[in-house]
Amino acid sequence: MTPLSDLLHGGATDRDARGHRGPGRPRSVEADKAILDAALALLAEVGPTALSVEEVASRAGVGKTTIYRRFATKDDLVVASLASLNESLPTEIAEGTVRDCLVAMVSGWWAQQEDGNPSGQLFHRVLAHAKTNPQMFCAFYDQVIEPRRDVYRVIVRRGIERGELRDDTDVELMTTLIISSSVYVLQMRASGRDASPGAGPADFVDAILRGFLAA
Repeated sequence: MTPLSDLLHGGATDRDARGHRGPGRPRSVEADKAILDAALALLAEVGPTALSVEEVASRAGVGKTTIYRRFATKDDLVVASLASLNESLPTEIAEGTVRDCLVAMVSGWWAQQEDGNPSGQLFHRVLAHAKTNPQMFCAFYDQVIEPRRDVYRVIVRRGIERGELRDDTDVELMTTLIISSSVYVLQMRASGRDASPGAGPADFVDAILRGFLAA
């Protein structure tokens, strides 16, 4: 296993930066978690527009002032709660082939979304509000989507370096193909339709890889 932090360029990650806090009385870790978990659960149910700080506070068992001491606006709370999902991202990348690594990543993602996990609805609900709240969506993209794209970029770049993928492989295009195809399929299946009956993560990864494999 190779630590992901060693493969990502640029030093400290966004998560490192967000983890830093100024001086003052230490915040309650338990309250932080309760607030973020409550916000995530409510987001999955009603989306960011209908989410209320009052309801988050009630579910978390804290006062509204406790939330506003941490987050200046509701949008800040929404983005922070979604960014907390980054804790499930892998901290190490397996040493298998590019195909093995991609299939493992996509399979884990699909399994998480298809087992009834509420987080499966979060991306779709936030995406639906991208036009009406572009500032929040930009923050969501930078803090939530980009860290996930980073993991796929690492795998693809390593495939290029090892000669498994063509030297001219477009890392951004391949990353987008993997993520966008999964988002589409998962959203359709969650809505009761299946755009690709019988196809699984490996089928999509193999189809995408065929356009980038070295000769």
